[in-house]
Amino acid sequence: MRKTGEYTILVIEDDSTMREGIQTVLEKEGYTVISAADGLEGRRLFQTHHPSLVITDLKLPGRSGMHLLHDFLETSPSLPVILISAYGTIDLAVSALKSGARDFIAKPFSIDELKAKVSDALDGQPVTEVKSEAVPTFYGMVGSSPQMVELQERIKQVARVDSPVLVTGESGTGKELISRAIHNESSRRDNVYLAVNCGAFTDTLLESELFGHEKGSFTGAIKTHKGIFEQADGGTILLDEIGEISPQLQIKLLRVLQQQSFQRLGGTGEINTDVRVIAATNRNLKQAIKAQRFREDLYFRLNVLPIHVPPLRERQSDIPDLIDYLVDLKCRSLGRGKPDISAEAVKKLQRYAWPGNIRELENLLERMLIFFDSGIIKADDIYFDEDAEISTGSGDNLMEVLEDTEYRMIKNALEKSGGVKQRAARMLGIKTSTLYYKLEKYGLLDGENDPEHTRGDELEDPNTL
Repeated sequence: MRKTGEYTILVIEDDSTMREGIQTVLEKEGYTVISAADGLEGRRLFQTHHPSLVITDLKLPGRSGMHLLHDFLETSPSLPVILISAYGTIDLAVSALKSGARDFIAKPFSIDELKAKVSDALDGQPVTEVKSEAVPTFYGMVGSSPQMVELQERIKQVARVDSPVLVTGESGTGKELISRAIHNESSRRDNVYLAVNCGAFTDTLLESELFGHEKGSFTGAIKTHKGIFEQADGGTILLDEIGEISPQLQIKLLRVLQQQSFQRLGGTGEINTDVRVIAATNRNLKQAIKAQRFREDLYFRLNVLPIHVPPLRERQSDIPDLIDYLVDLKCRSLGRGKPDISAEAVKKLQRYAWPGNIRELENLLERMLIFFDSGIIKADDIYFDEDAEISTGSGDNLMEVLEDTEYRMIKNALEKSGGVKQRAARMLGIKTSTLYYKLEKYGLLDGENDPEHTRGDELEDPNTL
């Protein structure tokens, strides 16, 4: 069992009586507590102390609790954050839970409630601190390639206005991350940000999720429910997978975008709303329009400010920084030290096509960190699905294509030869010494003490080139 003194808790509260009271209670429990009176100071302390838990009020000078939540989770996705909410901000607290907060405490609260929620939030939290040089990010986006620089500038431009945005790109490219960045760069940053996956609900449930419903409007509607267009008034909503929405709901959504008002499911009264709408999809909506699955008028209403997210294979130069950033995050989450990754392993990851984009890279790195215990990760420790291991990039660089082909041929020969180097060399039609050179080049060499290595070329076929 962890000792409470191993945990550092950051408390951010502008009310000095409340702040000092929380700090006193938690310090008596044995926790190390640091505190801040405003959002900017809280963010600074977070960056310097790397706390195990953050407790923050929603309404703060300098930077709101909602904005701080996004800042903290961008750097430490597994960090538990408890929000303090007055009665009038309960809806905002619920929205924060949907955005990743661990829990919230409604004022006034008892000492026992505070201690219980802190204990629950810290249960199972790692306390290992991982030291590393931070990779610069833009709201969690990593990379300095021309594509990423252009994307970041585009985000800053569209954030200045309230017009609808359509974010397109393959699955796993980070479309929701971009949506959050637009919200955080905009004048709505201190208000609610909510996201809904349009492909995850039936028509009735999606309509209820978007527009709310009145009590008794359908089976199971036991009380009135506010939809996200009502909850996020003054803020931003992301309609993810917009291409999955039914034609009937497309009509209602078009009406909301045009008139900024709607009716709850089963209701008759008009409800006005002021929201910034961002839609995202990995589908080709123009093809869906031709197939009469998506309304052309809705497409043009949503596509006022288009943003296309490039796939990972088109920005290979960003992969080393992405690896460093993601490994650091995963090590913090797993409570383990950060391993070294060989240059050849990084090159191997750069050669891969990444059909699942950043999400696939993140999953592969997490899997490696869970099952790999030694100090350095080498190229031959990395495995992909065979069907997906294909040449990357546009195919314009002949050397890259040739090296990728050579790498896969050598790996295939080693597998067929059972790892016997001389046999693999004969299959490839090259000298064993040449094979060893290429194994070292691609990070596939088992080690200098390989028993075959000591024999050099003395058993080679003299006719082999």
